[in-house]
Amino acid sequence: MLSSYRLAVPLGTLLFALAGCSTPLMAPQSPTIPAQQGQQALSSAPDCCTSLASLPYQPISAQETLTLDFTPQAPVHDFGDGKSFFRAFELPRNNGPVAISVTSPIRDGQVFAPTILVLDSAFQPVRQVPSDSLQVRRPTGFSTARLEGQFSLTPGPDAQYLVIYSSEQDRRGSTSYESEAKAYARVRGLAEPPGPDPLAVHAATGTLTLEIASLTGNAGLTPLTAAAPPPANRPTPSGAGSVAPAAAKPPAPATTDEAADFDYRRMIDAALKAGDIELALELADRAERSGHPGTRAWLAERLQTRTP
Repeated sequence: MLSSYRLAVPLGTLLFALAGCSTPLMAPQSPTIPAQQGQQALSSAPDCCTSLASLPYQPISAQETLTLDFTPQAPVHDFGDGKSFFRAFELPRNNGPVAISVTSPIRDGQVFAPTILVLDSAFQPVRQVPSDSLQVRRPTGFSTARLEGQFSLTPGPDAQYLVIYSSEQDRRGSTSYESEAKAYARVRGLAEPPGPDPLAVHAATGTLTLEIASLTGNAGLTPLTAAAPPPANRPTPSGAGSVAPAAAKPPAPATTDEAADFDYRRMIDAALKAGDIELALELADRAERSGHPGTRAWLAERLQTRTP
């Protein structure tokens, strides 16, 4: 659970963050492994497993957010379209449809561009979400520029396991993104710095946030509803048959903007009452990214009224 600031952070700092500028509220991050060094570590690492069935799968619940590190300490496997550091999960059973969200931050000019593989109960690939289906997001006061994507599925015999890795094709690419200097100028209404946008190298290592949320309506947060992109034509993973594209599961019934705003603002109010300013800021940022503009400005007004 996020730690509570209990209004100890100066209001000016909070409003600066809400305006979309860089903020000291972000937690310290581990050093970035240079892309060349990460690729060398991957090339020399042994394959952990003989097949998809023997990968180390970690159970994950229907309402969970995990920060995943793809480093030389992570397991390695050759998926047929390239050897990669990976993380593997067993999806929750008897839960109903869920939304899967991945966020991969761009740090120090590089990013982990993931491919997501869905397996059935027999460990056969049934769906593949390629890295080029992810969207590039501008930097905000809470996050650097990043790759983001969402899709939905229904865990069960036809979708029981989830694997995140990077293929050789993923690592050949690069991503153009808006620099923090340009983002600051845009938010403040200043002249943007000249020159082209920087390019982030697709690295073998990096950090990724995986979020899984129930779409049954019982979860506390408003669910993600973006449909999954179609699978790309990729080489067949080792130890498995051909990848059979699966039809995207229908998203949960959409709620009205007013209802979704109410859910977020109710949760933000609860965080403020508990004195957890960091959680309130995170919820406001999530609301903005979910298509509810004005939430950060509303939170700023709330914070001003709470100031003695």
